[in-house]
Parts: sequence; structure tokens; C-alpha cells
Amino acid sequence: MKKTGLGRDPLKWIQPTTAEKKGIEIKTDNITPFKRKKTPSEALPKFKTFEVRLTSLLREDQLEFLDKLTRDIQKNRASEFKKERITKNTLIRVFIDAFMDTEIDTSDIPDEKTLLKRVKELIQ
Repeated sequence: MKKTGLGRDPLKWIQPTTAEKKGIEIKTDNITPFKRKKTPSEALPKFKTFEVRLTSLLREDQLEFLDKLTRDIQKNRASEFKKERITKNTLIRVFIDAFMDTEIDTSDIPDEKTLLKRVKELIQ
């Protein structure tokens, strides 16, 4: 066994700093703890309220569109409207929510091109 000169318990000299570890009893009968109400901005961040993570493959032009749209939204709003950060994920969720309230003709769709055509017809 190699001797290091530190003894059996080299951290023995460190004393606990909390009352619980020191064995001190603190009476809390007359103490009212300071409780501050959480404002909505101090609640969980919005992204932590979502339950499912989804990975999607995009073309370069689709990603550029999302990037440009988020930059434009962030840049073109006054300070009183900067309550929430708008991200690419935000845009995708908004697009999905918008289409959830519509009725797309889902019969006989052979490919993405046909689906895109029907969605564009629905928008116009």
C-alpha cells in the first residue's frame, strides 16, 4: 500500500455547512417563508411543455424558407410583441395546427406532388 501522507480520511477537516449535517435543530414555528408567485414567464419554457420529439428530413430550400421566415418575424415586430421567441419548430407547429382545422381531400393521393397540389388548392 502506497502512503500519500494524507491519512485515512483526507477530507476529514472539512466541516458541514448546513444545520442538518451539524445536528443543529432550527425551530420554524414562527417563521413564514418568503414565497413569490411565479409569473407566466417564470413557468416552464414553452418547448418543455411538448411531449413528442420528431425529426424530419427537409430539402435545403425548405430549411432556408423556415430560416428566412423566422428571421423576418423576429426582425419585424415591435418590442411589445417580443414575448415569445419564434423558431422553425414554432412555424412547423403552427402550420400543422392550421391544417388540423381544414378538410383535405385524402382520397387517391399517389405522391407528395399531388398532396402539395391539393393543399395549395385548399389554401386558395
